[in-house]
Amino acid sequence: MGGGMVIFVAYEGFELIANAVPDIENPSVNVPKAYYYSIGFVILLYLLISIVTVGSLPFSEIYDAQDYVLAKAAEPMLGKIGFTVITVAALISTFSAINASLYGGSRVSYEIAKDDELPHELSSQLWNQPIGLLITTILTLLCCNTVDLESISTSGSIGFLFVFAAVNYAGYKLSSQTRGNKILPLAGFLLCIIASITLVIQQAQSNKLGVIIALSIVLTCFVIEYFYKKSETYLSRNK
Repeated sequence: MGGGMVIFVAYEGFELIANAVPDIENPSVNVPKAYYYSIGFVILLYLLISIVTVGSLPFSEIYDAQDYVLAKAAEPMLGKIGFTVITVAALISTFSAINASLYGGSRVSYEIAKDDELPHELSSQLWNQPIGLLITTILTLLCCNTVDLESISTSGSIGFLFVFAAVNYAGYKLSSQTRGNKILPLAGFLLCIIASITLVIQQAQSNKLGVIIALSIVLTCFVIEYFYKKSETYLSRNK
């Protein structure tokens, strides 16, 4: 179960492809292609990296260098230059992930605002970019500089699991409209709920702050949405 959850984290970024749907031509054709091609390529890449790493280093060294194991695996073949190249590649990969997350987050707030599920002002643009990008960036910097890394990681994982549970449940409920499989999204929903409960229980014992932050963020989102919809209903009735 623990290994499955770790692997799950490695693939959770693919949902960002769906956030780009409004900017993609012929999304009904191109989005499935993007998912199949990218996930297939990444699976192949991960397998090759695993084979090379295990073939280059004994398990004791892999365990000791688990935070920088790829750089360590390149060292026997390419020396210090290989170690440095992999380290720089890891930094670039991190920047890329941050950039993709910011883009995806800004698109989500933009699309939700267009559907009037958030204030319509969030669909405005600043410097030719959705204003949600600026808000997301400011909040991200604020969290990174005021909250410890473990609490941020826990909050992010719980948030991802809640979102994926909701998306899978929607896939299950709308399967007749999307002509999709009912069993897979239902299984995904149940597994996400189980993983969420497991994570909350485990982190509550070692990182209560992270759990409190994560649950507070989720609760705040529901409260804001509740009062926003209430205000929208009130204003529409009194026009």
